[in-house]
Amino acid sequence: MVQFDNQYRQVKIKIVYYGPALGGKTTCLQYIHRATDPQQRTKLYSLNTASDRTLFFDLLSLSLGKIRGYRLALQLYTVPGQVQYNATRRAVLSGVDGVVFVADSQVSQHDANTESLSNLSDNLAANGLDSSTVPIVFQYNKRDLSPLVEIEELEAQLNPDKAPSFPSEAINGKGVMEAFGTITEATLAAVAGRLGVDTSPQALRQLREQARAALRPLMVEAEAAVGGDGGVEVTRPTVSTEGEAPLSEQALVQEAVSANVAMTDLTSRLDVLRMQLERKVRVLEGISTFGQGVSSERDPEGVLGRLLDNGLELLRAQAGSVIIVPASGALREVVMRELEHDPMLATQDEAGEPLAMVLLNESRPQLMVRDLEGVGDSLAMGAVEAAGFSSAVAVPLVAQGRVAGLLTLYGDGSRVPLDEDDLQLATVLGSTAAMGYANAVAWGRLEDLNRGLESQVTARTKELRDSFEEVQRLAADLKEKNVLLSDAYRDISELDQTKGELITRISHELKTPITSLLTASKILQRSDDGSPETRGRFVTIIRDEAEKLAEIVQSVFQASILAASQEPSKRSPVPVQQLLKSALAPLHEFAKERGVALLVR
Repeated sequence: MVQFDNQYRQVKIKIVYYGPALGGKTTCLQYIHRATDPQQRTKLYSLNTASDRTLFFDLLSLSLGKIRGYRLALQLYTVPGQVQYNATRRAVLSGVDGVVFVADSQVSQHDANTESLSNLSDNLAANGLDSSTVPIVFQYNKRDLSPLVEIEELEAQLNPDKAPSFPSEAINGKGVMEAFGTITEATLAAVAGRLGVDTSPQALRQLREQARAALRPLMVEAEAAVGGDGGVEVTRPTVSTEGEAPLSEQALVQEAVSANVAMTDLTSRLDVLRMQLERKVRVLEGISTFGQGVSSERDPEGVLGRLLDNGLELLRAQAGSVIIVPASGALREVVMRELEHDPMLATQDEAGEPLAMVLLNESRPQLMVRDLEGVGDSLAMGAVEAAGFSSAVAVPLVAQGRVAGLLTLYGDGSRVPLDEDDLQLATVLGSTAAMGYANAVAWGRLEDLNRGLESQVTARTKELRDSFEEVQRLAADLKEKNVLLSDAYRDISELDQTKGELITRISHELKTPITSLLTASKILQRSDDGSPETRGRFVTIIRDEAEKLAEIVQSVFQASILAASQEPSKRSPVPVQQLLKSALAPLHEFAKERGVALLVR
């Protein structure tokens, strides 16, 4: 059953290699141990006897990455194969998540395979586990020996449910890793519910992919694994396995004492490791806090102040400073702690150059400790000691290929001299601060640029607003002029229409008297011998029609005067009878000649 270790945030998944005695279970674990990356495995613990290679069990632990923040630890066990160790087998099977049944392919082991498989089912049931739900992979081992049982017969005998199966030769690794990878994936799928990823097929698929991805880098070339133990350290008592007697009581006591000595030594090493880890954790926490603070700092000098304070605290140094390189090129101390002047800036080399400039030109972190190989310039070490310190580190602050300044930290005799670990830590702090310093400088420039842009935007906005108002005014004027033009066009159209009507009327009015004049003149021309009375009548007609023409011309003239004066016309009543008589007068003679009577009523 999956075990959750909340203290170390670890999930333990248990796979047991089961099978008859001397069937190759331990050999499989040894091969897997050789074939995996030493950084991902633990020691292989084994206890051998003369009668069986594994008295209790073998244990190998492998890491398969993380899920939901927990590290997946895959623990591989084997069990003793002989019947008298059934209690051990049952105890090892407790909480098992997956099983690899290693069957012996030799004909002589036919019955042993069946008995071991039956024993597996019984022990699973004794632990409250259902053999039908526990993933199982069959590995038909020792296929390099003879006489052998055919694979088909082994399948019919042991694997009627057609679980995954692999022929193998554990001694040389053939088929071992294939079976191991298959049972790993099957077990992860079976325990997905307890890992909280069974509700999503996609999450389950990702879990399988994670297992495959974690197993791939653990594997090495088969030739390398077969060619030796690969530096594997197997912890086991020095006991012969070739026909010798079982361990005696004295030998067991001796082994117990050796184990206690080894455990004491291991405990001492663990104490040292614990202190180292505690310091590393403290340093990493400090670096993390420093990085978060620097990333949010907008003041360049604030970044440098944080750098110096954190450097003094994490390195337990007694003094220090941060020197920057301004645009003028003259070095300047920006921040100092427990110093009046930085020794690297106050001391010059033979050429009169400050030591700080020499260190900056070299562009690499330097550790200054007396009698330490690779100390660097002895003049720098002399300056450190002249200032009353025993060691120092100097780290150039480089960001984006540009040297921005120099961090110096000094330690006195109250602490052990600064070492390479301190230099590495100071380098990390310096790199982080250099980037934060560059960002703060860029941020300041950006703010200045923003302020300039804001003023320009304000001025341009005012100009645009004024231009817009002018455009609006012009648009209003244009609209008003358009209205005036429309009115004028309408007036002109009306005048043009009136003019057309006037021309038509004048043409009509002129046509009648002209016709009368022409007619009267023609009659007079033909009537040379006419009576004076007749001639007088025609002359009267000509005179009357000429008067009408004069009257029409006078009316047109008056109309032009009225139009020019833009004054409204005056209307007056006209007797209709008189108007009609005047209009019909020129026609009386024509009517009379044709026998037509014209009357006005």
